[in-house]
Amino acid sequence: MGSMYETDPGRRLLPSVVDHWAAVDPKTPFCNLPNAITPQDGFHPVSFGDISHCTDFMCGWIEALVGRGAGETVAYLGVNDIRYLVVFLACNKMGYNVFLPSTRNSDEAHVHLLQATSPVAFLYTPEFRGKVQGLRVHYPKMNIFEIPSLDSMLAGEAQHYPYTKSFEEEEDQVSVVMHTSGTTGLPKPIYLTHGFFFTAANLANYPLPRGRSSPLSQMQLENNVVLTVTPFFHIMGFFPFIAAILLRIPFSVPPLKPLSGQLVMDIIEAWKPHTAFLPPSLIEDICSTPGGMNSLAKLNRLYFGGAPLAPKTGDILRERVSIICAYGSTEMGLVAAMIPEDSKDWSYFDWAPGYNTFMDPVGDDLYELVLRRGENRDWHAIFHTFPTLMEYHTKDLFRQHPTKPNLWQYAGRLDDIIVLSNGEKFNPVTMEKRIEAVPLVSRALVVGQGRFQAALLLEPNWDLWDTNGFTAVEAFIGAVWPQVQDANESVPTYARVMRDHIGIAARVKPFKTTAKGSTQRRQVNDDYKSEIEELYNRENDTSLDVLEDGSLESVEQFVRRAVINQLGREIGDEDDLYVSGFDSLQTTSLANTLSRAIKAKDTDDHRDEPVTAHMIYNNPSIASLSLVVTGLIDGTMPKAEISRIDRINELFQSFTNDLPGPRKTTASRPASKGNVVLLTGSTGSFGSYVLDTLLGDPSVKKIYCLNRSLDAESRQTESHHEKRLRAIEPNRNRLEFVQADFSEDQLGLPHVIYTELLGEVNVVIHNAWKVDFNQSLASFHPMIKSVRSLVNFSSEAKYCPHLFFVSSISSIGAWDPSMGHPSAPEGPVHNPDAALKQGYAESKHIAERLCYTASDKVDIPTTILRVLGSWNSREWIPALMKSSISLGQIPSTLGGANEINWIPIDSLAEIVWEIIQYRLLLQSESTSATFHLVNPRIVDWTALSAHIGQKLGLQTIALSSWIQDLDKASQTDAKDTPAVTLLGFFRGLLRNNGSVSVIDVSKAMEASNSMRRLEPVTVAMMDNWARQWVYN
Repeated sequence: MGSMYETDPGRRLLPSVVDHWAAVDPKTPFCNLPNAITPQDGFHPVSFGDISHCTDFMCGWIEALVGRGAGETVAYLGVNDIRYLVVFLACNKMGYNVFLPSTRNSDEAHVHLLQATSPVAFLYTPEFRGKVQGLRVHYPKMNIFEIPSLDSMLAGEAQHYPYTKSFEEEEDQVSVVMHTSGTTGLPKPIYLTHGFFFTAANLANYPLPRGRSSPLSQMQLENNVVLTVTPFFHIMGFFPFIAAILLRIPFSVPPLKPLSGQLVMDIIEAWKPHTAFLPPSLIEDICSTPGGMNSLAKLNRLYFGGAPLAPKTGDILRERVSIICAYGSTEMGLVAAMIPEDSKDWSYFDWAPGYNTFMDPVGDDLYELVLRRGENRDWHAIFHTFPTLMEYHTKDLFRQHPTKPNLWQYAGRLDDIIVLSNGEKFNPVTMEKRIEAVPLVSRALVVGQGRFQAALLLEPNWDLWDTNGFTAVEAFIGAVWPQVQDANESVPTYARVMRDHIGIAARVKPFKTTAKGSTQRRQVNDDYKSEIEELYNRENDTSLDVLEDGSLESVEQFVRRAVINQLGREIGDEDDLYVSGFDSLQTTSLANTLSRAIKAKDTDDHRDEPVTAHMIYNNPSIASLSLVVTGLIDGTMPKAEISRIDRINELFQSFTNDLPGPRKTTASRPASKGNVVLLTGSTGSFGSYVLDTLLGDPSVKKIYCLNRSLDAESRQTESHHEKRLRAIEPNRNRLEFVQADFSEDQLGLPHVIYTELLGEVNVVIHNAWKVDFNQSLASFHPMIKSVRSLVNFSSEAKYCPHLFFVSSISSIGAWDPSMGHPSAPEGPVHNPDAALKQGYAESKHIAERLCYTASDKVDIPTTILRVLGSWNSREWIPALMKSSISLGQIPSTLGGANEINWIPIDSLAEIVWEIIQYRLLLQSESTSATFHLVNPRIVDWTALSAHIGQKLGLQTIALSSWIQDLDKASQTDAKDTPAVTLLGFFRGLLRNNGSVSVIDVSKAMEASNSMRRLEPVTVAMMDNWARQWVYN
């Protein structure tokens, strides 16, 4: 038997190999496991003998509870430890294949996959008890079993279960079931056979030209240990099991804690692995962390795969460590490639000779990789996954090296995902299929790659076109527009198609299709290139009648039609556009429509002043906007009815006139029961980090996450996965996601849920707030209402929950020493002039005063947290960075925001929680308090901008010049300048240029240890943030 393992390394079954080495040399290293939660506590080795013993233990356990199988499926869901391998081997030995669903799947995806794979049993670790029990409701015929701990397996008695089947018997039998990612719909199962895995051993010995090596052959070097961090339910995470078994390459498993760059750095320092296999996002995170480059330089080899690595990161790293790019997929395993001879070509693949790789040109200098079947399947895993295939189209696109024709660089997927110029992505297929459901439409194609917004090409059913007697394009668009509006509901708001961005195909130029009848997206885009360009340059909105005259009545009718055209439904003349669902894309489109109408009505040069987005933001109703348009036509502008200060104070009074009376008694939640937290806006960027911090504190027993969206749980799961935060599923028993409407009484919650919250919650963290620096104060009315609703909630609740309001430094951003204090105080500010002149800041100002008043009159404990330093992709700092790259220049100063006192978002969440705990202890001493969460260690933007400019090849220019150049860029001409929509904000920075008042942070420093330990913003931090904002 020993000779078989030496002379025929590929034709082996995994359980047999484990048993072989357990018998021949049981102490052969298999992997390293952490001793504790921190890498500094070291690791302990696990041998082939240990794995074999645990497998036999589980064989006995499965036989007793599930019985022996005959090719059926058993599902497994667990924490990321080597029990994945043990369950896999034991199931194979006992006659089952094992299905490994992603722990990140939605319930809908889980149920879909269970129905597709029909498992006879579902095994799980205790952390997923609630999830699996919940799934059983949808799939009742499935038996569920909680498996023992790894320690129990190692310590338990076990009889040996020999595996006697031959490779020839099992080669084409399913061994494990994984699934697709579900990016374009529900995930689909992928069945991997025993023969699939033996190709890995064969590839390690694939014959290469003299002096050349492959990723696998490099991994086999003597005494190599590979650090792997990918989840084991994924093929990339499962591969180390295969390499350890078939090639005896041991691997190390990180502690069970949120994956971060710092954790990997700590492991490299403490465990000293020779090799690491890391996803590109994690490599970039490490490189942006101080000392990260030095840490990775301690490795002999750094493997990455699954996505491209940022070129600048790789170019720097390759000078210090050998970078090796691996390529493959769940269906096809690894593809045979050679490591490029020049380290400068680290991002390219050099396909192994004789592997039957073919590059199929698809246009635009792009090629699809195609694998063709050879004489046998010994090297190609894909032809074990699909045994009858003779050719496999990967749908992966590559570009050829400009001077080395044998090198190929990954360039994306030949799929349907559209990426807009602002970085937003969407899948248009569902939208297209909805539109194609209209008999009048033969085919629909959404376009917009690299554009500011989406557009739509329609190929009519020409027979029905003729039957209905259509003679004008607009008449046809009008007939299908209701269905387009319905289809718009299937995509995010940023992906919706405006009526003036719909085009019709030419009868003589039908859409090209595949043999299966699918529209060939790329070919149609090429065929209609000029027509698409015309759509984006279209001057006239032909869906509207002309503006009859300049009277208020006529203008109001026209504005009403234009608004209905954008929203797809009627609203009241006094209704706020943004409360009704208007977004920035519709604002821009409406401004263009109204401007064109004015210009067409009156050619007098002094009367054709355009309607700007800013005008709409400041007049967000049909009635008020009509006054503006009328004023532009007749040369007069409506006068402001009341002053800014009066408007702010009146709105504040409207929310405080009918506050409830003081509470008479308040019960305290027993400390033994822990804290129960109501967190609003948990799915946002900052909200996700706050939730992660709460999950890390065992004193928090329950968290109610209130969000506006119905799919908050799936969004939260995805957000935590992307950010490498604590997984949602293992903490499911502590979480409850509730859809809320913060503008409604009782938060829009069903009575039974609202009553439950009243009896349980003792801490409220109100983080949900609309972030839009363009909109007027009136559009934030629902946000302020949410604070009032939470004040009512606290006054009614059993434990009088402490209300922590996440406010903004912008609420005191215009503070001046003449207001009575040399620095902006950490306390109540009642002067509206202290708030920046924008609806966002003014709404935060009013909400703060509402909290102060509630503490004073209702005895509700409140705390104001004025924060600064975290942004999403639509806010001003990311917009500035991306626009600067597009313009080729970056402002050397930021006017009134030139002092950089930002706090990294993860640190900010920790500081918030520390202050919350501090206030809970001291709230009896003071019912209200305010804290400024800005970095006390300030750096100057001028120095940072100089570094960024040098690093990215940007010219540093004056802020005023940068604004002028930005102003010249229109939405269509400058696709990558999202700062265009924030011109008013940037002009405000210019107006506020000069000395900025000091912001007092003494109270925050006293309350938070993390605040006291903050370091100033560094160049490394800026590099990291810039990379996230620009490339995300």
